[in-house]
Amino acid sequence: MSSTLVAVVCGLAAVMGGWAALTAARDRRVGRAHLAGLAVVELAVLVLVAAGVAALVRGPRPVELATSVAYLVVAPLVLPAGAFWSLADRSRASVLVLLVACLAVVVIAYRAFLLFQVTR
Repeated sequence: MSSTLVAVVCGLAAVMGGWAALTAARDRRVGRAHLAGLAVVELAVLVLVAAGVAALVRGPRPVELATSVAYLVVAPLVLPAGAFWSLADRSRASVLVLLVACLAVVVIAYRAFLLFQVTR
């Protein structure tokens, strides 16, 4: 798993989370532009998951194999869940759900990167 790819995913998710925080501070709701931004971050997450699966197939396995696989399974599900939640609620606080989802993506991507560094 590439450190550059993880940095790109974390950076995109952090920017999107900042935008969600700014939107909540301005008392706005989730719009189409937010969903487009989330789609870009989700695409980057899917590339990261594909890189993780490729690393599992061709290289040495991480010591924490089950945890690494769990991160790869959960990573692409976090942003869509946050988007559905924020669209269903439609309150000011629903934008903060996007912030939490984006921060979760940052943590998941970085933690998966750390797990893939420790191999057998």
